[in-house]
Amino acid sequence: PAAAPQPLQYGRGEGRQPAPEYPLQARRGGQEGTVKIEFTVAEDGRVLVAEVAAGSPWPLLNHAARDVVRNRWRFREGPLRRFV
Repeated sequence: PAAAPQPLQYGRGEGRQPAPEYPLQARRGGQEGTVKIEFTVAEDGRVLVAEVAAGSPWPLLNHAARDVVRNRWRFREGPLRRFV
């Protein structure tokens, strides 16, 4: 069985964690919210899988958060890890 995900607060973990770009349409619409992402980091420090674990009511915000974790976050090399 897979290990339980470790908690990681944005901006406080190892590696590079750029913020998501706030979607212009969401900003214009006054959409705000918090998105919780569960993700797996490979041995080389790249994110293998990232999914919304608890989303905001706004799909644009959920997709922006998931996509930045999946495509731009990087971590130190090490064993396979899961975070939420």
